[in-house]
Amino acid sequence: MLWCNTLIINMKRFIVIISVVILIAYMAISAIVLSRHGYLSGGYELRSEQMIYADSAINSAIADGELPGAVLCVVRRALDGESMGRVLYLKAYGNRQVTSGRTPDGEWIADTLPMTTDAVFDLASLSKSVGTTLAFMTLVERGQVRLTDNVSRYIPHYKGWESKPVRRGERIEREAITIKHLLTHTSGMPAAINVPKFLERYEKWGDPMKQNLRDSLITYLATEADRLSRPGEQMRYSCLNYIALQAIIESVTSQRMDRYAEREIFAPMQLRNTWYNHIDEPKPYADSTRIAPTEVLEDGTLLYGEVHDPTARIVNRGVSGNAGLFSTAEDLAVIASMLMNKGVIRINKDGLQGRVGAGERVRVLSEATVESMMHAPKGFDEHGRTIGWVDGCFGDLASDESINHTGYTGTSMTIDGENGVAVILLSNRVHPVDDGSLARLRATVENIVLAALDK
Repeated sequence: MLWCNTLIINMKRFIVIISVVILIAYMAISAIVLSRHGYLSGGYELRSEQMIYADSAINSAIADGELPGAVLCVVRRALDGESMGRVLYLKAYGNRQVTSGRTPDGEWIADTLPMTTDAVFDLASLSKSVGTTLAFMTLVERGQVRLTDNVSRYIPHYKGWESKPVRRGERIEREAITIKHLLTHTSGMPAAINVPKFLERYEKWGDPMKQNLRDSLITYLATEADRLSRPGEQMRYSCLNYIALQAIIESVTSQRMDRYAEREIFAPMQLRNTWYNHIDEPKPYADSTRIAPTEVLEDGTLLYGEVHDPTARIVNRGVSGNAGLFSTAEDLAVIASMLMNKGVIRINKDGLQGRVGAGERVRVLSEATVESMMHAPKGFDEHGRTIGWVDGCFGDLASDESINHTGYTGTSMTIDGENGVAVILLSNRVHPVDDGSLARLRATVENIVLAALDK
């Protein structure tokens, strides 16, 4: 009888121990799953009654013809400092397409498709921040380049600035252009090139489309393009700065920038819908991909899946330091989460582990690198530029620790480091024609979102 009682007691203890183990395992898996879906990613909510104003502002801009449609995404930083942030708001508005082009007679072809939250957008100059800059800064982390290096170290014959004497015998001053000048748009380079005139220059050598215009452009930037001001003296926004940065990336890594960015930035974060489209190669997207088209060209054709910027499309064939990246609001939310986590993101694993929510901690960039993007470099404060970003925000309510960037096509992203929130507003305002302005809308929406944050 004693033996029997002892057995029963031991069995009860065993059952209790197994139950506790199962409970702990369940709680651990639940925590991972919750983190995976953002439920452990911040104490803020968005007050729905306040977000009605954001909906109204965007819908009013659509009604006024400023844009055909948009996607708004608000993501909150993860509490654990490494998980995907919690997506507080994700909503589509209007249409992603209103026409498929013009007939030979110039008539619009009606073809309306509703906007969806998974729409892929031409990021335009937002590519400078989430594409070129992130890729470039990996080279700085690995000691392959320095921000204080002269550009001429990597691009042969890249001339610096020199003064133009106004009196006979006056001494000529010279100063080199550094990588930091390129990243902060203080190099003195012109804003862009005139693509038609650039192409005309090479017609005597045959069909420009069959030539390597990209190398010709780099040679032009190095030896002929104007230096309009002393390096570091003025902020002059220039796509040419980032095309030069692309050339440096490709020189140092011995591979095309899009391939390097995919390997080092996009693939580690498992970004499925973020890509450059080199238009002379097979397209990187499926036929079913919901791409927001941009402008209808003079010949009546619709730009769809090919970058809108003419230098990026015609000269650099779709892969360019200044533009060319396509992405979705949800992919950009991952990038924003990584930056708000100071360079870290937890990515779902494949197979059974992934199905139960297990993740892998991936460091994409160092804390020091992310910090360098959050504030203007020493001595550059007056120019309003950080490394690869604009220093500050669109609206009036963000903290001092904020950065943003926009894209000509109608895209934008703001990251408020102190409040731990990112506001992503994507549109194709250049569809079907290039008009309208979103400057006020961006600021208005950002103010509404920050006012809607509620613990």
